[in-house]
Amino acid sequence: MLRDAAATAACLLLGLSQLANAACECGYSVNKTSDSEFAVFTDLIENDFLHINTENLTEYGWQPQEYNVTAEAARGKFGKQMTVENSQTNPFKDANAWSGATDHSGDPGLQLWVRADHSNGLIGGAELAHLRNDSRYGSFRVGMKMSAVNGTCGAFYWYFDDSQEIDMEFLSKQFNDSQGAVNLVLQSPDSAKLLDASNTSTFRVAPLPFRPDEMYHEYRFDWMPDKVQFYVDGEFLWEMTEHVPVKPSRLFLNHWSNGDPHWSAGPPEKDTPMTVSYVKAYFNSTDEARAKVHTQNCPTFDPAKVCPIPAQKGAPDGANMETYFFSKDKTENKTPGQNLYKSGATSNLLGSSTTFITFLPLILALFSCAFSL
Repeated sequence: MLRDAAATAACLLLGLSQLANAACECGYSVNKTSDSEFAVFTDLIENDFLHINTENLTEYGWQPQEYNVTAEAARGKFGKQMTVENSQTNPFKDANAWSGATDHSGDPGLQLWVRADHSNGLIGGAELAHLRNDSRYGSFRVGMKMSAVNGTCGAFYWYFDDSQEIDMEFLSKQFNDSQGAVNLVLQSPDSAKLLDASNTSTFRVAPLPFRPDEMYHEYRFDWMPDKVQFYVDGEFLWEMTEHVPVKPSRLFLNHWSNGDPHWSAGPPEKDTPMTVSYVKAYFNSTDEARAKVHTQNCPTFDPAKVCPIPAQKGAPDGANMETYFFSKDKTENKTPGQNLYKSGATSNLLGSSTTFITFLPLILALFSCAFSL
């Protein structure tokens, strides 16, 4: 049901008219259904990992994590060892191509490796945290191809703390000859207390009509003040309305194993990657400086200055590997005033958008929504 715009929190804007493909000064819109309702978000993150060749992922907005967790703390047979080296880029050799040879072996994109060697009692894995920690409400999307080796857990998620977290998690042990599954989770005070979300109301194992390790697919969650909706390849999958997070924070990617037979299983019998082709996020920021920039760009809400986010239709694989990025649009500047990290080798940004590499400060000031629709 359409909510009144003045009542929605942290600048969730809803509308009823068709939006023009303008220069995006007033944001980016997500149509929730096939009718004319939509939600508008002010900021974006976009990474084309098919064309990124770097040993410094921080330049692209992602900080590889490095830490060890004991088996006891990890609640598994083995501990976890996250290292920077287990996150590796493998772009196409041709920076303008969407198929062909890659720089290294394996699938193109950002590879997050889980290692088979656990002789030191720890299983090597990979985790990345985005530098932007000011996202609250939005549409968050990833193109991923999962591990084909039994015994790992791969995840795309948003995290504030153990009671406010949005997860899409994949257990390679759940893949069979023709199907797979994705574990949809909203962590809650109950799951934080139990250290287990599987018996709570905001946990669901959603079957998939394909093996997630055979092709890239887009996994997406749309986070609104009153619900979180999950999608696969642009198709609606599930909705949760309890324990919806309210705090701002950041996106994560990880791939790991600890030998727990009730979750990740493993260790894997050989080194195995989860591969990411892109991340796209369109969200509202709680950063005061970002709010001021948006108000300067869009002093009065104008639907003609909102850009619709193209919906992914089908798996972004093979002939459909090429997908759209506002930050790489060569026709006009579609990212006015955005804080952009590097995106990918084929990027051709126009206008006065800023490159921003360091951490943004977390300011919990709400962006007041004074727009009239």
